Amino acid sequence: MSHASTSQKSLKLTLKKAVISLLGAERVKALQPKRFDQIHLAWVDDPATTLTIVWRTFKPSTPSVVEYRAVGDSAWVVALGKVRFSGTQGALHEVTVQELKPATAYQYRVQGDDSRWSEVFNTQTAPALGAADFDVIYFADTGLVGRRDGLTKGAQQVVDEIAKLNPLFVLAGGDFAYYKTDKRHGSLENAIDAWFNQMQPVSAQSPMLPTYGNHEVLLQENYDAWAHRFPTPLGFDDRRNYSFNVGDVHFVSIFAVHNEQGLTSAQMQWLEQDILTAQQAGQRWILPFMHVSAFADGANHPSNLALRGQLGPLFERLGVKVALSSHDQAYERTYPLVDVPATNTPTSRSLTDYTMQDGVTWVKTSPSGKRSNLNGSFSVFRTVPAPDWTAYRSNHTHVFTRLTFSAAGTLRVEAFGVQGNGEPPTLLDSFCYTLT
Repeated sequence: MSHASTSQKSLKLTLKKAVISLLGAERVKALQPKRFDQIHLAWVDDPATTLTIVWRTFKPSTPSVVEYRAVGDSAWVVALGKVRFSGTQGALHEVTVQELKPATAYQYRVQGDDSRWSEVFNTQTAPALGAADFDVIYFADTGLVGRRDGLTKGAQQVVDEIAKLNPLFVLAGGDFAYYKTDKRHGSLENAIDAWFNQMQPVSAQSPMLPTYGNHEVLLQENYDAWAHRFPTPLGFDDRRNYSFNVGDVHFVSIFAVHNEQGLTSAQMQWLEQDILTAQQAGQRWILPFMHVSAFADGANHPSNLALRGQLGPLFERLGVKVALSSHDQAYERTYPLVDVPATNTPTSRSLTDYTMQDGVTWVKTSPSGKRSNLNGSFSVFRTVPAPDWTAYRSNHTHVFTRLTFSAAGTLRVEAFGVQGNGEPPTLLDSFCYTLT
């Protein structure tokens, strides 16, 4: 090596050290070009034997390559995929890994720009069909961290707390970026980028299956922009509605985005047939999740009575026990109800324990990070005291809901409150259904 080249190398090293000293190592790291981001997992096929991995690179020419292995194995297995169409800058990659073992822990890493690998992430496949132990978390109404109006005080802690619990998978209940009232990132696509990066601590380890809210469809946003980022099963109406099975549970994502309008007749026909088919195949639990709520006493987004009139009789007839929703910025949970919408009669006044002979419990989980623009806070309840159908309600904290299914035949639902100030989550509400 010549003296000149040695001097140049030494000068570069000296300058690098000077920059680090002046700006700090973390600042220098932040200024370096990013090679990948927005890593999120999904299921588009059998959750027990496949895993779909999505991430963004900044160079469109970067190949769609994943390496994976079962925890404990030393050798990596290579899986190839393709670029997924989306409006993001760079390229959104999608790889679906096949022939995995059920209920097995895996590690994976994705290839970024310049042949750089990501860190190694851990995840787990779902149990095979049949009775099984697993948990899932439902969250909604998140917003983007750091809004200038201060409404997303709880968003980061909600992400952190869900990541700590490390559920098998998560259900994203809609109203994610709120682009209409938060344009810090410039375009809608940039706001979607920011949201997926915000969710990466959760979605890189737990597959994320969405239902869409009014803010993804109606308010200066559009369904296609979001659907391009979320791999899901095919379902019905261009993936607006879809379903999947984990263990002995059938999950149904229902497209409900209007304050007063109900579902279409075609949607209702698909929903009923989908549930009947799952029950005929032996699924013991049916778990529908959607955005707009049929039971909500909050003033911001009161009950959608058309939705109540459609889903109440259907869910009761088909033996649904728990229905999840969000939209109105407060947590509310009904007693198990029958004769909805005529009388909304509770089958039990217990706050904790129910059987399959009891009715449907409607659980509204909101917000998971963002308070409402309508009143700058959590939703104010319209009825004091609470309506007769109310088992528990709270409008002073951010919230997410955890559902734990057991092979023995129980479903436990727990709602956790988060203040957004770092204090540990509080168990707000808990109840259990038992198969008999």
